[in-house]
Amino acid sequence: MPQANKSSGSDFDTIEIQMEENQSLGSAAQGYPYRSTERYNPPQPARYYYQEPNDDWGCFLGETSVQLRDGRKVAMKNLKIGDWVRVVKPDGRLALSPVIAMLHREPDKKTTFLQIYVEGKDGPVCLTPDHLIYATNNPRGGFGRPIFAKAVEEGMSIFLANEESGKVAPAKVREIKEMESTGFCAPLTKEGTILADGVAASCYAVFNHGISHKVFAPLRRLYGLKSAMGIGGKEKEVVKKGVHWYPKALMNVNKFLSWFHVQPATAG
Repeated sequence: MPQANKSSGSDFDTIEIQMEENQSLGSAAQGYPYRSTERYNPPQPARYYYQEPNDDWGCFLGETSVQLRDGRKVAMKNLKIGDWVRVVKPDGRLALSPVIAMLHREPDKKTTFLQIYVEGKDGPVCLTPDHLIYATNNPRGGFGRPIFAKAVEEGMSIFLANEESGKVAPAKVREIKEMESTGFCAPLTKEGTILADGVAASCYAVFNHGISHKVFAPLRRLYGLKSAMGIGGKEKEVVKKGVHWYPKALMNVNKFLSWFHVQPATAG
């Protein structure tokens, strides 16, 4: 019988599978763990990588509303580095977190957004298909997990801020539409989440939220260091358009690796 030995790594737990050699198929088949003739495709490890920025990069509509620490609501496109905004914690509690970067801001470019309408809310939340939003198929199962906006379906639930409880609450998706509009942005908070038009969303796109948050840990440390040294005041201004230097550097690393034919893994 297979034996599974669990060992802990720096970021992920790994499972080492030891299979008994198959003696019944002859010497040519020794060490092969399966009698079945069906092809076995083992799950591939998650790899984080960046795409070139384009109209399909995950962002929010620039006019998306966010709430500041003093209660005022502003358009996401007008956020400043150092602004404290409403976010959501991993357990669904509402909190505040500073904006530490604008990962991507394009006020003049047109792209496709998904408009997600839910019960009990006037107006949709608008984000690009590859952006991550908290959702679930089981609204009674607690706080959901971040999935691609394009994976959200009618009948699922996303999560709205509930000021009375101080947490987010599930709201049933009743309609999803596509629209073309100009202007998008992707603010990054220290928490890695944000309440966009009152909806719980990740600050990340394209890939897994947890891995993305780890990849951006150096940027959070840099922001913390600058804040501790009191040298972050000069950044208290509206962010210029384009891609932030940190994800741009990661994309350049991805380009460099591609020259050596190091490509993201795919399930075979």
